Amino acid sequence: MNEEQMRVYNELPKAESPRLIDFERAEVVTLESFPPQFLLRVAGTKPYANMLVDLVPLVYFRQPEYWGIEVVGRLPGGIGLPALAPYDVSISLSGITGTEGVEVIGANRSERIEVPPDGQTAGVCHGWEAWHDHQPPGPAVLYVSGECEFPTAGYEVELRRRAPQGINPKDLLLERLVREPTDGAADVITVVEVRYSEETDFEYETVTILPDGATVPVRDVH
Repeated sequence: MNEEQMRVYNELPKAESPRLIDFERAEVVTLESFPPQFLLRVAGTKPYANMLVDLVPLVYFRQPEYWGIEVVGRLPGGIGLPALAPYDVSISLSGITGTEGVEVIGANRSERIEVPPDGQTAGVCHGWEAWHDHQPPGPAVLYVSGECEFPTAGYEVELRRRAPQGINPKDLLLERLVREPTDGAADVITVVEVRYSEETDFEYETVTILPDGATVPVRDVH
């Protein structure tokens, strides 16, 4: 960090007495939406009536198995009113979910929760490939492909660029979104081809498919 960056850092407002606090209940709530969205909800009792409670995700270079999320309390002005009071806070898990789920971290215990709650996004996927096509006349296009197997017909799969991306700019993060079939789908094992393309001149080295956690190298085609 150079002198100018240090000056900017030192001018940032300081946190107000942040501390890990205990929690009593933690659950993952599935919202009625497509693609599926998940919400982490944590409740407990705070030691000060005026304490503000937040859920603070940890920062990782690579997607972990369980993404750590701390239960943090802070006192405005550093002054607390000593009186027990309930709290109930939540946070969207978009972009902060591990390959298996999340880990809620409190002052005296932690709890791991799978996301989605039933353990996995539907489908077993394999054969992932990624290549950057630089062939004329252009433009350059990044392609990603794979196959997902489902127990019945009627499933649809989409790969979508995750927002925000991770810390490593050379690793493109894509989310695998699954639309489940409606009633009446044929009870037969079905393989669905999955495709993604993006016009880009940026030279990615790898592509990671979430929540599967599969990372594939990007090969260049000239």
